[in-house]
Amino acid sequence: MRWLRTQRVPLIALLVTAVAAAGVHVWLDVLSSSEAVSPAIVEVERQGEIAGQTIAVDSTRWDEFDAPAGSRTVSVLLDATGGKDATTCGAFTLAEVDGTRVWLDARAELDVPSDAGERSCLEESLSYDIFVVFLVPDDAVGPFHLDIPDRDNRVARFSVEP
Repeated sequence: MRWLRTQRVPLIALLVTAVAAAGVHVWLDVLSSSEAVSPAIVEVERQGEIAGQTIAVDSTRWDEFDAPAGSRTVSVLLDATGGKDATTCGAFTLAEVDGTRVWLDARAELDVPSDAGERSCLEESLSYDIFVVFLVPDDAVGPFHLDIPDRDNRVARFSVEP
C-alpha cells in the first residue's frame, strides 16, 4: 500500500497517457477511416468544370525541361476561366492509364520559369494559365490521367498524351 501511495503521481500520469493515446487512435484511425469517402471521378475530354471554373488542356509536351538521368518531364499547360465562383483545387497528379504509378507536380524541383503560368487553381480571378510539370521515369510512355481535385470531393480526370 505504501508503494501505491508513493507512486500515485506516475501511475495517474500513465493512466492519463494511455487514455489519451486510445482517444487519438480512435479519432485518427477509426473515425477518419469510417467517414472517408472516395472522391467522385469525373471523366472529361479536353475541358471540364472543376473548382467553380472551366479548365481545359491546352498542350502536353515531353522533355520541355532538363531532367535527371533516367527520367524525363511531362509538361501540361491548362487554360482556366477563373470567375467569382472559382476556388482553389488540390494537388495535381499524373497517373499511368494502364499502370499503378502516380506522380505529383515536380515544378518546384525543376528549373521552370515562374512566369510560365500558375501552379494550381486560383480563387476568384480572371482567366489564367496553369502550368504543371511532372518528372517521370524513362519507361513511362503514356497515355496518362491528369487528375485535378476540388473542395467538393470531386476529381476532374483528363486523358493526356504528350
